[in-house]
Amino acid sequence: MKKRFVSIALCMLMLLTTIATAACGDDSAEDTLALESNTAEAMTLSIWGIKGEGTTDEAVAAVEAAMSKITEVQFNTAIELNLYDEDEYKDALVERMDTIQAQIDAEKAEAEARKQAEKEAKKRGEEITKVETTETTADTADETILDEYGLPTTLYPEVEEDQLDIFLITDYDMLKELNEKQVLSSLDEQLSGSSKLIKQYLHPTIVSAGKVGGKTVAIPNQQLVGEYTYMLVNKELFDKYYWDIDNVSTLADVYDFILDVKREEPEYQPLVGDVSPININYFSLNGQRTVFGNMLGVDKVSGDAFEPMFLFSSTNWKQYIRLYKKIDHAGCIPTEEYTTFTPETKFGVGIMKGTEVDLAAYTEDYHAIVLQVPQGTSDNIYNGMFAVSTYTKNLARSMEIITYLNTESDLRNLFGYGIEGVHYTVGEDGVVDVISDEYNMKLEYTGNCFMAYVPEGQPADYWDIAKRHNIELVLSPYFQFEITEDMFDEDMMKLYEEILDFSEEFYDALDKTTNEDEVEDCIDYYWELCDDDEADDGKYNGKLKLWVEPTPLAENEDEDPPMTIGKLYKEWFNKKR
Repeated sequence: MKKRFVSIALCMLMLLTTIATAACGDDSAEDTLALESNTAEAMTLSIWGIKGEGTTDEAVAAVEAAMSKITEVQFNTAIELNLYDEDEYKDALVERMDTIQAQIDAEKAEAEARKQAEKEAKKRGEEITKVETTETTADTADETILDEYGLPTTLYPEVEEDQLDIFLITDYDMLKELNEKQVLSSLDEQLSGSSKLIKQYLHPTIVSAGKVGGKTVAIPNQQLVGEYTYMLVNKELFDKYYWDIDNVSTLADVYDFILDVKREEPEYQPLVGDVSPININYFSLNGQRTVFGNMLGVDKVSGDAFEPMFLFSSTNWKQYIRLYKKIDHAGCIPTEEYTTFTPETKFGVGIMKGTEVDLAAYTEDYHAIVLQVPQGTSDNIYNGMFAVSTYTKNLARSMEIITYLNTESDLRNLFGYGIEGVHYTVGEDGVVDVISDEYNMKLEYTGNCFMAYVPEGQPADYWDIAKRHNIELVLSPYFQFEITEDMFDEDMMKLYEEILDFSEEFYDALDKTTNEDEVEDCIDYYWELCDDDEADDGKYNGKLKLWVEPTPLAENEDEDPPMTIGKLYKEWFNKKR
């Protein structure tokens, strides 16, 4: 692609300015990006990413030129954008990596063959002709051409065939896959040196999420992460029945109020929203509901061990089941129609997941109780991150570009929104108004969102809201713990299927209960079936307990111990610790 050029004189002026500033002892020098010695050589770096629907090649070329205009001045570096549709991106990226690796392997094999041939020729006494190579040094002057005014300008080189620099990673699975492929550069040295500014701009939890196997291999793009779980309580009705909101912190605290609304307010739904358990992990494929797992208090965060267990022995889970069935027996569990709701819905109590922006539509008429703060999970914290490949032309220079995208707004807005006045405008309140669909990018895929203008459709203080949101962000205790079918051997899968059958049998029986005594009998009966080796004429014989056993024993001395979900979790936690 055509590159923009920058005057050598301008580059030298910048360099001299940087030196002069440092010499004067400017206290702000550590908090700004300055040209490093490794940026003396002109080069072009590639950025690989995903473009949105409607994005044209002409728009990408214009943005690429505008981005290069900034990076050429800042880092003597031009940019080449390689943007693909989302469904094509990963295949194109991996193909590029494989092609480069194949070229490297071929060159290595050729060099080895040449070396071997030279050895054989030497044995035969033949004269060996050395292959001439040319090396560039740091002192080599940049190539220049004359511009339309006859002034010399830097000619930035094309991206080389075996070069791949900065690229987007879209989720945790892709991060793991590319890490296993050994194509991710370690970024820790730069984060402790020339790119340490990133740590001042990004939430520590987000920065730490870029680590795999103890080393940082990606920089997650800072964005609003996760959701609150709010309980909304109708102010007017709550006052009408003389309840005190200061005594409310859980759904159990408003149970009697829900009954008041059911009994006395026919125009109102007593309870709306998603009333499923909070902070529960079933340790199952795709989150399938079972009777094994762990239901934690909302204050539990990453760092401590919370092993899978019989949910029958979980106090939190049993309290939830009892409350849920009490509400159910009273006829107040939301029907499917009311598992979602809007500000126009008339209700007594609502359970809502969302952000402060979502909550704003309800605060005039409803008290808002936070049931759970935002949690960082493998699904939401890896929604866009940048890595540098091991095939990069220059790791330090690539990290300068990533640092700039995370700490400065000009390049950040260009990459995220396009060219101001062509693709978008900005109102006096700092909110974007999109005026063209020819450049369409997902903001989370283009850098630190907090450095960008406020996206269209959001309030002017959206990024302030997002920052407050992320301050309360905690990592899930099961962050990065995944359960996939390829972890299951044949025996483990058979046991898992029996657990699914048993769990379905329990929940079906629970649905048929009509009062609190029947609920307790149901829990006790199925707990005994799980736990008692002699229960139910040998149907289960306590074997389901094996599922959560962290140190299972082999049935015979010459056999390996069976794999269990308890063992998988223990091995993961010990490795993480």
